[in-house]
Amino acid sequence: MATTSSTGIGPQPAGLAEGAIATVAGTGAAGYVSDGGPGALTNLHYPEGLAVDKAGNLYIADRLNHRVRKVSPSGIITTVAGNGEAGYMSDGGPAVATRLNAPVDVVIDDAGNLYIADLYNHRVRKVTPSGIITTVAGNGQAGYVSDGGPAIATPLHHPHGVGLDREGNLYISEWSGHRVRRVNRSGIITTVAGNGTAGYISDGGPAIATRLYCPDGLTFDREGNLYIADVGNHRVRKVTPSGIITTFAGNGTAGYISDGGPAVTTRLSSPRRVTLDEGGNLYISDQDNHRIRRVDPDGIITTVAGNGTAGYVDDGGPAATTRIYFPQGLALDRAGNLYIADYNNHRVRGVTRVAKMTPPLPPAADLYGEVVSPYRVQRGQEFDLGARIANRGPNTADGQHVTVVLTLADGLVGGPGATGRRLTRTFTGQQLLPYQGTLDGVFRVSAPDSTPPGTYESTLEIHYSGDLNLKDNTFTLPVTVVAPTPVADETALTIYQDTVPEVAPGQRATFTVRYASPTGQPVNPGTITQRFTAPTGFVFTGQPTYAYYETVHGIVSGNLDHRFEDSGRTLIITANPHVNTTTTDAGSVIYTIPVQVLPDATPGRYDNGSASIGRHTPVQISGKVTGTAQDETALHVVQVSVPQAAPGQTTKFNLEIRSLNNQPVNPGTIEQRITAPTGFAFTGAASYGYYNVKPYVTGNLDASLEDGGKTLVIRSNPHLNTGTTDKTALIHTLVIRALPDAKPGTQPGDGRAAIGRLAPVPLSARVL
Repeated sequence: MATTSSTGIGPQPAGLAEGAIATVAGTGAAGYVSDGGPGALTNLHYPEGLAVDKAGNLYIADRLNHRVRKVSPSGIITTVAGNGEAGYMSDGGPAVATRLNAPVDVVIDDAGNLYIADLYNHRVRKVTPSGIITTVAGNGQAGYVSDGGPAIATPLHHPHGVGLDREGNLYISEWSGHRVRRVNRSGIITTVAGNGTAGYISDGGPAIATRLYCPDGLTFDREGNLYIADVGNHRVRKVTPSGIITTFAGNGTAGYISDGGPAVTTRLSSPRRVTLDEGGNLYISDQDNHRIRRVDPDGIITTVAGNGTAGYVDDGGPAATTRIYFPQGLALDRAGNLYIADYNNHRVRGVTRVAKMTPPLPPAADLYGEVVSPYRVQRGQEFDLGARIANRGPNTADGQHVTVVLTLADGLVGGPGATGRRLTRTFTGQQLLPYQGTLDGVFRVSAPDSTPPGTYESTLEIHYSGDLNLKDNTFTLPVTVVAPTPVADETALTIYQDTVPEVAPGQRATFTVRYASPTGQPVNPGTITQRFTAPTGFVFTGQPTYAYYETVHGIVSGNLDHRFEDSGRTLIITANPHVNTTTTDAGSVIYTIPVQVLPDATPGRYDNGSASIGRHTPVQISGKVTGTAQDETALHVVQVSVPQAAPGQTTKFNLEIRSLNNQPVNPGTIEQRITAPTGFAFTGAASYGYYNVKPYVTGNLDASLEDGGKTLVIRSNPHLNTGTTDKTALIHTLVIRALPDAKPGTQPGDGRAAIGRLAPVPLSARVL
């Protein structure tokens, strides 16, 4: 909602300290009881939007009760719109006798007119001070036609947020239309932000030419700047009166870092609503972080309510240390009390004089430990054990306050200079800079030749003092000691072609060769010559690489020394294919070798390539020349995980798309229709990623919603294996919400994913 300067003092209880939280409406139980009694003793059902009028009345969009409720300054609750039945009847009669369909936001103008975002009726309704309801925007149809005509004659697409500027123009955010529209005082509708395509492009240009992603809450400052909660982009955007858009808060990555730094460099997670106080502080309901954040006029962000843990704790204490649960609507009264729609707690909470309170100081740093611990080591060999301390906070940490203590298991010993089993390190004189750098709490350790093979558990503790916030500070580090001696001979390796390239004439691809020790024996043959001959129709091209994927350090990779002979028909690699000799070469080593099919190659499978690895018996290398790159009928789609969510909650799940036999697939842009299981609906947020390449290739999908979110329509090209940036698998990540009336404990499996001409794949989801 847009906060006006003429609000009165609302129903927040008197006598509470600044920053204290109290419930002003809702018992925590979802439902509806009756009107006429104290707001704190009745039920709400997923409250969303809030507004305060100049008499101090608090208005609540009571979403699943299909009503708008009013709590007077004395705390008495009544209904001002909606008869409790979902639907639409007509306009022109008493607001309390008609139907609404999931009202989600409200705003009040200076004349006392109440505007309601009537979500599933795809309308914005207006209730006069005398209680008569009419439609001011939307014809009841979901969609978009054009701008410049009467607002009541055009479709809207899930209106979600409403706001008013100082001239009385009405602003509407369209959740599924990815736009913010303006209805002037003559009733004409235009677009002021968003081009209708979900996503993010950049800042600094015209707001109507850029992308938004499920915009929600709206508010205005004194200069006429419009602030938009850009939910799917995890940002709050600002549009100047001249129409230029920038980011005001959030760096676009979902999550939480810490407070005390610039709002534009920190993380938000699905910010839903925004409001401003008289001092120019912007408040954000940071939904998935379960916090209310405040951005001061200098752009510094802090938390004023919620400790980041979802739930409910008793009222009366500091708001910044209690729990809230998916906060939504925000409103301020004249006394500076902030009202919060505590959505999943089915309450509206008030924070006393939040506009004047000083939020708790953020910790000097927000630190965490990154464990370094090998899974398996050789007896008599040194290895690394411990943790690196990283800083994800906004302030510098002094190393003198951090000590790492490693208590070694009996059978392990420290490196040179170490005495006893207790190893310690303090970082006096070192500074840990904000958002970067690490303190090295990793020790050199070994298992003496006398140590019997087996698993040994050491304990790592990270001690800290001063005003530091350090997560995960105690760890158990198991290490398995093995006793084999290295084999200095490549003939001990098992070598085989891991993938067979299937490539159309003229196209490029890669294949992989795996070198492994079948018993986990260390093999260290030294630098040897490895000669590869390409199958018929193929030539080698590009830089071959190696990678160890099974180490405790993550992926260890690099380039291979090589040369080409015979116009690319022969590849000669000079390298040491060692495995299991240290913590950095555990498991197997995989060579990735680029190839290209000659333009005149004849389609077919060819098994006449070879790999001669030193003195090892030559290994057959195969390749398949296809006719052309395949279309979507060569794809295989699976649901990677079953999403789980409580009614009203949002979660996500992945679809994995691969090609049959890893052949290249390039169908062009096709329509992909994803139908949610019963009890669920999509939010419109959808992204893709190729995670088998380095660096990852990711982005947002061109997606739209139909049937009230029941169907998600994606238009994209699910190409695979056509080059180096789309290898192996494509992941679609889709955000889904359990409907508020979904039956807990059910797991419907009637969803569908239809990718072009592929047979639909069933989808399921579970209601918690």
